[in-house]
Amino acid sequence: MPRIVIFLDLDDTILQTAPKCPPGEPVEPMAVDRAGRALSFMTRAQRRLLDFWLERATVIPVTGRTDDALARVAIEFTSWRITHHGAVIRQPDGRLPAWWHVQVRPLLVAAQPSLWNIAARLNAGATKGGYRVSSHAVDEWLTYISVKTDDDGAALSRVRTQLEETGLPPELVLHHNGNNLALTVTGAQKHDAVRRVALELEREGPIVTLGAGDSLTDIPFLRACDFALVPRDSQIQLNTWSEYAP
Repeated sequence: MPRIVIFLDLDDTILQTAPKCPPGEPVEPMAVDRAGRALSFMTRAQRRLLDFWLERATVIPVTGRTDDALARVAIEFTSWRITHHGAVIRQPDGRLPAWWHVQVRPLLVAAQPSLWNIAARLNAGATKGGYRVSSHAVDEWLTYISVKTDDDGAALSRVRTQLEETGLPPELVLHHNGNNLALTVTGAQKHDAVRRVALELEREGPIVTLGAGDSLTDIPFLRACDFALVPRDSQIQLNTWSEYAP
């Protein structure tokens, strides 16, 4: 029998912040911020689905979270882990696989000048533009830049427009979803990581893969799987299924 492998996006797929939870529905705290305060929650349906998967399948997180942020999620992942929007891939023992240093690290190294340059530009305009900039790294290499805001998304739309007008270098990809914007490295994204990990798992025997994600930017990694699952009222559903509504 083939092994079932679930490639699972986390935020807004299997957990979400309190404002995004269904009103009046019981929820369970599932992730905390750096200060230890409850940040993300899980509904009963999400808990039942996750427990079902954990009992019967291999569940692998595929997340934009850093390793530290993933560690603050109360889910025990025992297999591979994909973080930093796909730029970091860790074996079950927590180490970077040997092939990561050959396949992925050179991509990050080549993208460093562009990442540092754009991070400096974004930081210079952050206060006036009403947004926050964070640079994330593994070892000494930047993996992606994130830009966030607390408004209705207008500030990030302006940032996106500015970046697109000035032009992005080919080694970077713009990831924009609601109140989150990230600059990731070409060839080191979620779908690239899913393919790399699936190849490793196939060496151990036949697998069937299912991807679960909520946003339009998750679609490439969902397409890398045999099957895909999206939450009700997710960005994918609202933007692609609405024309088929009864």
